[in-house]
Amino acid sequence: MRVVFVCSGNICRSPMAAEYARHRAAGAGLVSLVVDSAGLLGIEGAPASATAVRVLREQDLDLSSHRSRGFAEVDARSADLVIVMTAAHLHEIAERFPAAVPRTRLLREFESGPEPQERAPSLDDPIGCPIETYRSCFDTIRICVDHLVAHLRHAGP
Repeated sequence: MRVVFVCSGNICRSPMAAEYARHRAAGAGLVSLVVDSAGLLGIEGAPASATAVRVLREQDLDLSSHRSRGFAEVDARSADLVIVMTAAHLHEIAERFPAAVPRTRLLREFESGPEPQERAPSLDDPIGCPIETYRSCFDTIRICVDHLVAHLRHAGP
């Protein structure tokens, strides 16, 4: 199974979510899960934001080698699940990659548990905000990814 986390620039939210998801999937025995991240702005080769790197380092996770990339048609076709951060991302996926819509979910649909909930809120971009905002963003990511991993474990192959 391939999961792609998608945000705007692929320098804050989606790389944090992907790195944490890799960590959690390994701990849950989901060895066949492939996790990736991308951005809808198409920024190529930018490092993760320094604050995102720092927040993940506080959790013993390493984003230092991350480089941004744009979400492409190949991602839309090959991903079994596309996890986006905002309602605007959902709309953009629908416009640019309509075939991916049935496999696209908001991250916060998993905030309350392993079964996705409709009408989930967006996860705001912490770019340019104080580190506390990044930490809060990551706390939400952690809860959602924990539930997403539980969902994937019970969904099976």
